[in-house]
Amino acid sequence: MRAIVIEVQTEKSEKTKIQELKGLAKSAGYDVVKEIVQKRTKPDPTYLIGEGKLKELKSFIEKESIDTIIFSNNLKASQAFRIRREVGWNIDVIDRNILILKIFEERSRTAEAKMQIELARLHYMLPWVREYLRFRDLYGEQVGWGALGEYLHKVYEQHITKRMKLLERKLEKVRMRNFERIIKRREYGLPEVVLTGYTQAGKTELFNKLTHETKPVGLGPFTTLSTYSRRLSALNNDIIIVDSIGFIEDMHPIILNAFYTTLNELSLSDLIVLVVDGSDEINEMRRKIDSSYEIISKIAPSVELVIALNKIDLVKNEDVERAIKVVKEVFPYTDIIPISAKKGINLNILVEKIIEKVKMVV
Repeated sequence: MRAIVIEVQTEKSEKTKIQELKGLAKSAGYDVVKEIVQKRTKPDPTYLIGEGKLKELKSFIEKESIDTIIFSNNLKASQAFRIRREVGWNIDVIDRNILILKIFEERSRTAEAKMQIELARLHYMLPWVREYLRFRDLYGEQVGWGALGEYLHKVYEQHITKRMKLLERKLEKVRMRNFERIIKRREYGLPEVVLTGYTQAGKTELFNKLTHETKPVGLGPFTTLSTYSRRLSALNNDIIIVDSIGFIEDMHPIILNAFYTTLNELSLSDLIVLVVDGSDEINEMRRKIDSSYEIISKIAPSVELVIALNKIDLVKNEDVERAIKVVKEVFPYTDIIPISAKKGINLNILVEKIIEKVKMVV
C-alpha cells in the first residue's frame, strides 16, 4: 500500500508530527512515498489543504500509484469525501486517528482490547457513515467505503448505536471486575506498580526483564493494548507490576474514552513508573515528555511517580545528563533513574527505588 502523509500547520501549530505520522503509517504496513507539510493561517474548511495544494496532490497521484492519503490533522468526514471526489474515489483518505485505530486492530489480542477498539471505531466513524450516505445519494455507489471497513458498510446508524450501547455495557462490567481485582490485591497487601510512557519507550522490554516474561517487543507502536500484570518478588517484598498501553500525543477523546479501562489502571495504582526513551533527539524527547505529563496529570494527578530514563546504552554519558535536565524541566521533583532495560543496566537501582516509594504510600 503506497501512501502520502500530509500535515497542515497553522500559526498555533508549535511542533510538527509528520515524522511520527510517517512512522505510524510504516508500522501499519504503508509504503510512504511522499510527505507534504503546508503552512496556512487556518485550515481550509472545504479540503483542509488549500485548493492549489490539492491540485498538486491530484497531479502527483495521477503520475504515481497511490492507494491512501493520510492526514496528520483531524479530518472531517465531509472533507475526506470532497478530497476523494477530486483525486478519485479509489483513493482512501483517512486521518491520524483512523490510522491509530487500524494499528490498534492489528495489535489487539484480548477480548477486552477488541471491544475497546471496536467501540472507539464505531464512535469515531459514525459521522463518516452519515456523510457516506449523503455522498452516495449525490454521486452514486462509486463513492465506496475505503477505510470505513466492511462492517460499517453492512450496517446502518441505528444498528451501530445499538452495538455501541452493548459494548459499553460489556466494558463497564470489565471495569468493575478490574476495580474489584485491585481492591483484593490491596487486601492481600500487594501494591500495584504501573509501567507507562510514550509508545515505543521500552515499557514492555522493561516489564519482561523485571518479571522474567516473554511478551512480544519490537512490533512497532502500541504492541501493548491491554494491561498485563505479574508478581515481582524483590528485597523481601511482593508487588504487582503492570504493563500498560503507550501514550501518543493528541489522541482523540473518543479513543481515550474507549481505552478508559486501560488508562484508569494508572489512577488506581500505588506507583507509576514513567518510562522515557533516553535515546530520542532532545526536541522529540521534550515533546513526548510534555505529552506524558499532560495525560498523567489528567488521569492520575495524585499517584506517586518514578521516571525510568531508558535506552542509555544507545547514547553517551553527556547525552544522558542532557536528557535528565530535559526531564527535570517538566518533572523537577521526581526521581529519575537512568536504565537500559535491554542490557539490564541499573535495574537493581530502579527496583530499590520502586520498593522505597511503595513502602511510603502503602
